[in-house]
Amino acid sequence: MVKGALTWVPPLNAWRLRRGATGGSDSSRYCYSVWLRHLKTLHPYGFAVKGARIGELGPGDSIGIGLSALLSGAASYAGLDVVSFSAKANLGGILDELVQLYSDKAPIPNENEFPSVRPKLNSYEFPDQLVDCVRLVDMAERIRPELGTGLNSGHLVSYRAPWTSLDDVAVGTLDLIFSQAVLEHVDSLRHTYQAMFAWLKPGGYASHVIDFSSHYLSPYWNGHWAYSEWQWRLVRGRREFLLNREPLGTHLECVKEAGFDILFLKRDYDDNGLGFQAGSRGRRVLDPEDARTRGAILILRKPTTEKTFIRS
Repeated sequence: MVKGALTWVPPLNAWRLRRGATGGSDSSRYCYSVWLRHLKTLHPYGFAVKGARIGELGPGDSIGIGLSALLSGAASYAGLDVVSFSAKANLGGILDELVQLYSDKAPIPNENEFPSVRPKLNSYEFPDQLVDCVRLVDMAERIRPELGTGLNSGHLVSYRAPWTSLDDVAVGTLDLIFSQAVLEHVDSLRHTYQAMFAWLKPGGYASHVIDFSSHYLSPYWNGHWAYSEWQWRLVRGRREFLLNREPLGTHLECVKEAGFDILFLKRDYDDNGLGFQAGSRGRRVLDPEDARTRGAILILRKPTTEKTFIRS
């Protein structure tokens, strides 16, 4: 709460904005690991990266995961964020390191290097059969000029920060949209799921890793659900985003309302938090299973028979 209150002090808030970071995606090995984990998890459900148009919610400190997707065979990448963190990144250096990882067919960095990264895999061998790296160096050289253009006008790479509306991506153009520990930070979940549904082609995929923990805002992994509404307003302060404190059940309601089919859902449970089965989140009561759900992996698909989309 003290940290949140300090964001109302203008000089301190300005310092926070200058120094802001999300952590993780400025590492090429992290980006390589996250993308290939999503790719391997999607494969059993029919997704193929070659020629795919891909979007990402919340790239964070860099668009490195998107660059990894392009080097593996994707045709284009669109990154959408609330704050322009990626503008500070050494994207050329990250690109060079990713090219080397793909050239070496390096194993996917596993839980020994990134213990908290999901999804976990049965095998961390390089997925040679899933990627299309025949023109790896040529693709890297096509990407490189776009990294210095502000990332808003390229043919391969686009970046919107802040993204504010459905119009930031053309409706019905993406084959995949994914996120990595991002949707727990989104304030307007219904609008976001509806936007993702609209951006995808019929038959397009969504792949999301969601972290329902307190993100160190409490001594307990689920302690953020114990704050009252006024306490939480103090914790958040003037931050552009923090946690929406919505449990998995809210996400599943939004998924259904948007029109997605659920292809895969895996919950990660944790019974070592606060000792309640159905804790309070403000004035609401958590479902007992949601109260134990520390994380989840969702693979969704837009039906091939498209429903009419109504802007909200």
